[in-house]
Amino acid sequence: MTVVVAFFCSDGVVIAADSMITPRMGNVNVGHHHGKKIYMTAGPQVHAFAGDPGQSDRFKMIAELNSANAANFQMPLQYTLDLTAKFVQQLIATGLQNALDLNTILAFAHGGEHRCCVFEGLMQPRLLDENHFYVALGSGKLSADPFLRFLVDIFCKNGHPKVSEAIFLATWTIQHVIDTNSGGVAGPIRITTFKKDDAGAFQAHELTDNERAEHEEAMESAIDALISWHDKMKAGPAAPQENAAPPIPEPPPPGVQAN
Repeated sequence: MTVVVAFFCSDGVVIAADSMITPRMGNVNVGHHHGKKIYMTAGPQVHAFAGDPGQSDRFKMIAELNSANAANFQMPLQYTLDLTAKFVQQLIATGLQNALDLNTILAFAHGGEHRCCVFEGLMQPRLLDENHFYVALGSGKLSADPFLRFLVDIFCKNGHPKVSEAIFLATWTIQHVIDTNSGGVAGPIRITTFKKDDAGAFQAHELTDNERAEHEEAMESAIDALISWHDKMKAGPAAPQENAAPPIPEPPPPGVQAN
């Protein structure tokens, strides 16, 4: 089981995933182990996958080998369509045309802007934008999608978020899927950002343990705030105390004579 979440932000891209890798023999899962589902490649680019790790390696290789060609395409979608065509051709050439088992996300730069493309279904590309700015992939999508909608409706009322906000939302979403799906997904949560650095060059950065911990603590604080609100609502309004002293009247405003 896998869950990958991506946000197209106003200032970059955030991609997060769990760390459970499930090898298969045919359609039978034969084991679980921890591994990476997000990779930083030449370009720079960021690639994340749900599905077959071997097919993911093939797509990652094709994206890395063709990263310098992105600028040769007038539109970013043309570049991603070219990647799909090359990937499918490679599968056909090795006899896997009927065994496609991969969905991916690719963050890259085009025209001086950050881009985020999700390859769904038969690896058909779809660019995220300011109106459709988040996506979940993998078998954990059933748990992630409604929770993402819940969080976005609360925290993204003014449009797509900044990278710092999206890291928090992605962290909470991945943790929610881990908590609600026993055995299928597991930590550690891995998060990578793609944005311009102070010099204006695009850089990919994998969050450190300490950086992730800050957002995990923020998530716990948000949960604690909800619990506190619920406890107060459940308790109801405070009952008036017997023999309580009458409230002290407010002093009159300046210039008004008290009776």
